[in-house]
Amino acid sequence: MNEKEDALQHLSEIKSVLVDKESFFPYNYNALVVWGVIGMVLTMVMPWLMKSFILYGTIFSTLMITVGFVIEGFLTKQVNENYDIETCTKKQRFIGTTFTVMSLFAIFLSALLAKYDLIIALFPVWIFACALGDFVVGFVLNIRLFSFVSYLSITVSLGMLAVSYFVEDLGDLNSGVFYLFQGATFALLGLLPIMIGRKLAKDA
Repeated sequence: MNEKEDALQHLSEIKSVLVDKESFFPYNYNALVVWGVIGMVLTMVMPWLMKSFILYGTIFSTLMITVGFVIEGFLTKQVNENYDIETCTKKQRFIGTTFTVMSLFAIFLSALLAKYDLIIALFPVWIFACALGDFVVGFVLNIRLFSFVSYLSITVSLGMLAVSYFVEDLGDLNSGVFYLFQGATFALLGLLPIMIGRKLAKDA
């Protein structure tokens, strides 16, 4: 992006703030990198913790999600200060609330599934929950990339659920299905957000 295009984009953003500050949505895309790292850690660690002791797994996942929201809140505050936004906009509150609710839903459902030793089913649950959040972002902000990721993730999660129906032991962490699901989740919730975040942060 050359200096002229950068200046025009900045003027457009300032105009959006002045016209409708509440509906404006400034965002630091480095937060996606943070969520990608968290997604990787949860994918690799949480199933084993849920398998050994549900409470530890629940506390760990809650802690990791909380850390993610705290870091994103800090990054959002920084970018909002550039536009003299003291708290957050309506869109920021709406999307933040959506992801919070979906995260809590995924955490509680994960604990329930782990209680019945359905550990492998955790993967489609988390992918589907994050996909709904991406769908909201894509719809509200009209970002096609997020909409595409949400459709892809929803398709993969539904496919996982279909496969899970034919798996006899969803608690076997040494099965091929477990590693297949874990790899797909690692890519969708870890690698993909990091790649998108770095690209969008670079283009911003």
